[in-house]
Amino acid sequence: MISVVVNLPVSSALIGRGGELSALLDAMRDPDTRTVLIAGEAGLGKSRLVGEFTRRLDRGTTVLSGRCPEFGTDGMAFAPFLAVLRGLLRELGVAELAALLPRHPALANWLPQLAVHTGAAASEPDRIRLFGEILTVLEQLAMTRPVLLILEDLHWADDASRELLTFLVANLADGELLLIGTYRPADAGALRGLITELRRNPGVRTLDLHPLTRYEVGRQLAALLGREPETALITKIFDRSGGNPLFVEALGQAPDQIPADLTDLLLSFQIGLTPPARTVLRLAAVIGSPIRHDLLAEAVDLPGEDEQPEVLHRALRELVDRGLLLTTDSGYEFRHALIRQATYDDMLPTERIQLHARLANILRDSPSQQGRAAELAHHSAAAGDLPQALTASWSAASTAAAPERLRQLERVLDLWDRVPTADRLLHTTKVAVLEQLTDSATASGAIERGIASAGAALALIDSTADPERAARLHRRRAALLGATGAGPGDDLTRALTLLPTEPPTLERAETLAQLALTSVFSGNIDTATEAATTALAIAEHHKDPQLIARTHAYLGLVASARPATEPSGVAALPEGTVTAQAREIVLRHFEAAQLAAGRAGDPRVLLDVVTWESAVLHAAGEYRAAISVVQQGLRVAHESFRFTEAAPILLVKWVQALTALGRWPEARAVVDDAQFEQLPQLSRAALLLSYGRIALAQGDTDSARAQAARAEELLGHGTWALAYRLQCHVLHGEIALALGDRASAVRAPAEVWSLGQAAMLTAHPHDSWPVVVLAARIGQDPEVEEIVALADSLSYTSPVDLAYRAVFSAWRSGGAADWEVAATAWRALEQPYELAESLVAAAECHAGEGDREACGIALREGAELAAGLGAEPLVGSAARLAERARISLDGSGGVEHKARGGSTSGGAELKARGGSASGSFGLTAREVEVLRLVAEGLSNRGLAGELFISANTAGVHVSRILTKLGVASRTEAAAFAHEHGLLG
Repeated sequence: MISVVVNLPVSSALIGRGGELSALLDAMRDPDTRTVLIAGEAGLGKSRLVGEFTRRLDRGTTVLSGRCPEFGTDGMAFAPFLAVLRGLLRELGVAELAALLPRHPALANWLPQLAVHTGAAASEPDRIRLFGEILTVLEQLAMTRPVLLILEDLHWADDASRELLTFLVANLADGELLLIGTYRPADAGALRGLITELRRNPGVRTLDLHPLTRYEVGRQLAALLGREPETALITKIFDRSGGNPLFVEALGQAPDQIPADLTDLLLSFQIGLTPPARTVLRLAAVIGSPIRHDLLAEAVDLPGEDEQPEVLHRALRELVDRGLLLTTDSGYEFRHALIRQATYDDMLPTERIQLHARLANILRDSPSQQGRAAELAHHSAAAGDLPQALTASWSAASTAAAPERLRQLERVLDLWDRVPTADRLLHTTKVAVLEQLTDSATASGAIERGIASAGAALALIDSTADPERAARLHRRRAALLGATGAGPGDDLTRALTLLPTEPPTLERAETLAQLALTSVFSGNIDTATEAATTALAIAEHHKDPQLIARTHAYLGLVASARPATEPSGVAALPEGTVTAQAREIVLRHFEAAQLAAGRAGDPRVLLDVVTWESAVLHAAGEYRAAISVVQQGLRVAHESFRFTEAAPILLVKWVQALTALGRWPEARAVVDDAQFEQLPQLSRAALLLSYGRIALAQGDTDSARAQAARAEELLGHGTWALAYRLQCHVLHGEIALALGDRASAVRAPAEVWSLGQAAMLTAHPHDSWPVVVLAARIGQDPEVEEIVALADSLSYTSPVDLAYRAVFSAWRSGGAADWEVAATAWRALEQPYELAESLVAAAECHAGEGDREACGIALREGAELAAGLGAEPLVGSAARLAERARISLDGSGGVEHKARGGSTSGGAELKARGGSASGSFGLTAREVEVLRLVAEGLSNRGLAGELFISANTAGVHVSRILTKLGVASRTEAAAFAHEHGLLG
């Protein structure tokens, strides 16, 4: 039995963390580093390290900190950020904080003082607007002083806080600001995947704390004891503590009375506590960290009612002096979570239940504790009061952000059948709970949970008695099923049969709009047209600008997907064909969609519209217009802080359009920039495919193979990625042909056919024509005959499809005239590489037919285009044909010379490969562009807006420029650029 009374000591010296401390100080000075994540198991000294770091910062540094509460996933959403903002409010005052925000800030929902000062009405704030305001405040503050943002115990972070953390890490760009987060790897749970994703960000550093070495344990003991410890004592405590600094501190105070169990060790520091201090400590353990003083004072039961405040004060002073509790701005926290856990576990179950019940009653009844429904739910459940836990969770769900709302609704559903009077207590039905759970799951991206809850609700609904409610759930489930790639099934059809046609409701319009979108992708154009037209009429009847915008966009999409009339064998679209007329219809619908989106005033609607419009314009071969729309979308995404969610598909369409136009250096620069963005797998795969096609055209087959392999891995085998999987097969086949591996080339289209999706290929001709062309290029082979035969049933919806059909016909006929038709089609589309390929093929046919003049005309143009693109294999083919046909290509300096740098695109090959011109100090073309904007005084966010990249990526470029030029600041970089003539 341990009888020695000891305090839990804190060494004045930070032992064994010199490297980590230096790394933090370096990170604060490094403009490239925006975030440091510190990982370490319990007791290794994460908080101690951060505390020592803050003490070494300049006096003018603003330090903002927030800790995730131990019951974080059951508590208030955004808990650590609320603490940060309250600290900021104290630091600045309400007037100065308001000056950094819009006139009616969304943050007024979090800070009542701000609401009073600005007159902002309470509302459900848009999530991204809220995040954007927090980002703006932090960055503006960091423009005037260094700012350190500390988020501790992220392993306990609630879903909403993890989402906001992700946003900040992705977008922090301007000012002298560093974010530090601490977490325990073993308890990371849902945080683990996020940490993996964040580590890919070049602005994120990680520090992993390890146990102390034997030598470091000796140094810590020396600091604790005030003398050199004996070797035997060092060995004993090192072996017992495992190098954990917390345990070293604990064991070092009573080295001769070491308990067998570490829990007993932690409890040993409670020996000798006065009864009031022990009572307070146990109540604190039940409250959980952080411990609000007001709640503790109201709940504690100490002897002597009149003297209780003084008794409580002495008890708290005793616990702080003994090193068991630490003080905070609003109360206390345990010196370490392990101490709280040991204290809590040492209590009898009945004692814990009684204290949880007492806390629940106070949280329910005390006017000073209102608005803490999540805490009330937590303590009620722990006390076994299921009805109260049910009502508190329902109340918490009503005010929580989507991820936290989902968690609280899950608890409501879990308790529902265990509380017989649940419907009377909540004044609602189980179906209503399931409906809300479906919506929250959808908003949180919990697709499978949403599908399950919608199905459970539908099983309980009498669709005859409540048809609109059932229809709404069918529509929601259809959307969720579509997100999985499985398709909506018959949910939309069933929804429409339940909804009345008169009067036309918005619910019916929403369902029809959803049916239109799914129908166009399944190839059912007539159904899509009828559904979208009817939806638009209803939306206009109700004057709903959001739905009007979306239905006009869907009608534009439908019009672009309608097969064209046979144009009498001419590959270029003549005026008056259905496709030419459809183009005008498409443009009118998207113009109307943009106008309606502007009236809606919601950037999400406009981003939806421009995403579809850019896709349609790209598919139609209107690449310049597509780029313009993409840049409009990226600009809106920047301004509304939605770059992470809106940029991926827009970046893909931008790169695809640049690739088609032969602007390969620009395309590769965008792909290079995108490696620093947070992109979904599908978007990464699409970008890699474009990169691979450029590499192949320029003769880098190794790179092309690597990009194709990585894209294939990212795409997997789901039907949801059909278009890009087809592109991947085509790239594999073209690489094989380039390497002379005909057997592998045959496998590419054969594997497409083996997917058993002939109907899907026919329904998506735009994606299927390149596969058919590859099969025709391979030539006679039993394994590709069915793919070749598919051409007879493939329709065409755009000039791009017609161009591919012309190439298919040319490969099949082998005639110069057909290749000239193909060249005409690609010329109209302004696709120089495909034009060059067709011209060189036409020249070869002309040579075979003995038409030397026609051969020379086609060959010279094709060779010049190929040289301008740095397409060395095609240049080589042209040169070999010229030699065989005795045709001179030296009219503008010779093919070979141009292929090696004299390109008509101003050094396209050199820039495309990331090189730099002589005298540019190693800067790439993209970096020179960034440097020019830096010299104009643009911040990272300003750079991002100009270059259509994220602010994070802009910061990476600036860092590389500073390194290459050997300067320390943007001002020095600008001066250096002007001095050395780098800006032209």
